[in-house]
Amino acid sequence: MVIFQAWKHKLSAAVGLLVLLVILLWPAIPLHSLDIWLKTLFSYWPTNILYPIFAIIIATQAALFIYDKKVAKCCRVPQTKTSAASSFAGVLLGACPACIPVLGFFLPLSATIAIGYYSWVILIIAIIITLYSIKRSGGFQRVVQPKGQ
Repeated sequence: MVIFQAWKHKLSAAVGLLVLLVILLWPAIPLHSLDIWLKTLFSYWPTNILYPIFAIIIATQAALFIYDKKVAKCCRVPQTKTSAASSFAGVLLGACPACIPVLGFFLPLSATIAIGYYSWVILIIAIIITLYSIKRSGGFQRVVQPKGQ
């Protein structure tokens, strides 16, 4: 599959790993501590399972994007806006438990509480949209090797 080829290439894999690290570690910034972030992440179920999965899927999407733009043309449909929107919405709309207090600065208390309560639903929707975006861009297609190689 194309996503495996994207992870095998050095440039796209490096970008994917960088995106993975940023998504997994950036909530430590609003919490002012990596220790607090890890305790927060591990204490909320099902977010403690879904958030790392979501981070891996977004990293795969970034690796596929770089692979498509810099290495080999694989994507058949332009999908940059849809991908970025689903990634942004998934991360900021309560996907990570540390983001919910940050949302409290921008939204009323009732909306923040609702997002916090249903953050796992928002996260599942973001995962589905991101997987659809990868599928739409051709990431799950088989790699066809030219004859003679």
